[in-house]
Amino acid sequence: MQYIDIIINVYHSINIFMATDSGELFKKFVELFLFLVVTYMIASEFGRTRERHLKYLMVGFAALVLDKLIMSVVLSFIVFGNLKLFILNPFLPILDLFLEIFALIFLTNAFIFPIFAKRVDDLKRKMTREIFAIIIIAFVIEIFWIFRIVANPSTIFTSGSSYLILELLKILLLFSPIYYILCNYYKMGKYAPHIIVAFAVYMIAPLTNIINIVFFDGISHLRVFAHPFPFIGVLLFTRVIYLKLVDKATLKRELAETRDKYVHEHELSQMKDEFVSTVSHELKTPLTSMKLYLALLKRDKFGPLTKKQTGAVNIVEKESIRLSKLITDILNLSRLEAKKTVLKIERVNLQKLVKDNLYYNLAEQKGITINNNVPKNFMVNVDPDKFKQIFINIFSNAVNYAKSRITISVKDLNDAWQFMVQDDGQGIEADKLDKLFEKFYRVGNYLTKGEKGTGLGLAIVKNIVELHNGTVWVESEVGKGTRFIVSLPK
Repeated sequence: MQYIDIIINVYHSINIFMATDSGELFKKFVELFLFLVVTYMIASEFGRTRERHLKYLMVGFAALVLDKLIMSVVLSFIVFGNLKLFILNPFLPILDLFLEIFALIFLTNAFIFPIFAKRVDDLKRKMTREIFAIIIIAFVIEIFWIFRIVANPSTIFTSGSSYLILELLKILLLFSPIYYILCNYYKMGKYAPHIIVAFAVYMIAPLTNIINIVFFDGISHLRVFAHPFPFIGVLLFTRVIYLKLVDKATLKRELAETRDKYVHEHELSQMKDEFVSTVSHELKTPLTSMKLYLALLKRDKFGPLTKKQTGAVNIVEKESIRLSKLITDILNLSRLEAKKTVLKIERVNLQKLVKDNLYYNLAEQKGITINNNVPKNFMVNVDPDKFKQIFINIFSNAVNYAKSRITISVKDLNDAWQFMVQDDGQGIEADKLDKLFEKFYRVGNYLTKGEKGTGLGLAIVKNIVELHNGTVWVESEVGKGTRFIVSLPK
């Protein structure tokens, strides 16, 4: 109980001190220091980014700095000099409240800026109306107050209707952002509840002052009770601003690190691609020589071959053909990724373009039925050679993995057309579809079903399609087959 009594006595002593001119000076000086620090912090960030909402925050806190500076100077003369408050009574109370309300206009609109991010002009008009309204109201109240002072010099501003009106204006301004944030909560991010709490705490003071005026004629101790809440509210605003700036600084650092990593990875990728391209070019010469000597061996130019030797030569020839295809694919992909490939767009008959007897025969040898549903006179604008590569790579996959049927079809849309190749194979798991077009990616058994590929065919398809300003994707269901869809603009 003794400790509780001590705490209560200390609390009463603080309240009594805060009710004096010295206490008021102490409070104004602390607020001035805090607002200066916050204004400097915001101004520094604004100087770097020039973001509009930081400009509003800076103006708002600068107005609070000016208000607290004026009040600190006046109260210093009152406490330490011989200045009497009644000399400034006609102007000081309204100037104090006007600067605070002016600051609140900028602060409230700065904190709801994300809601108006795409409607900045609406926010500017809203702020302009509020500023003009407060100027007119303050001017009218000033004239009215001067008349009252002249009629009765002992009149107390904080117990009259003028003070009540300005406190009501504060509440309206402070409630406005709470309403906007609650109506647009998803736009405000993780700091929305903190901002609402800050405005609510700041609102306690004007609410308390209104209760004091309406029910107690402005002479109760409620004014002393209300003193700390604006200060606490500003501390909460400062906390939100600080955390936002810290988050932004952290994000900038992470973006810089990510950018550096991307540049490094890009440089490594370029070096790798250049190396692969160079090696591929260098491999073509010995490979050509190998093919020449294999052909000579098969023609018995170096003497007749035994049956075992013929089998070995056939295996070497088959592998050299596969190696040659791999080198060709690498070089093609390298040119596509380096944007060195130029399209030669022509108007061609799509059905004739995709009627490749070589691959059709290969499918028929495997007992696969081909349904070509492309209309006879379906004309498209493409690079015929490049589109042939698209078709061959997609169709060869379908031939390798279909069970009994492949369907080729086309769909005419308003501003695009879609080319589709569907097989009835075993399909691909959904989590692997996005990786299909990556270089050298192979989906387990799907791309290794007794067939050896380079793993570059679909990467080439993707690059050629994008060169045509189109898109390509895969739809598949395990056990029901796979469909490749190429969509190109008309």
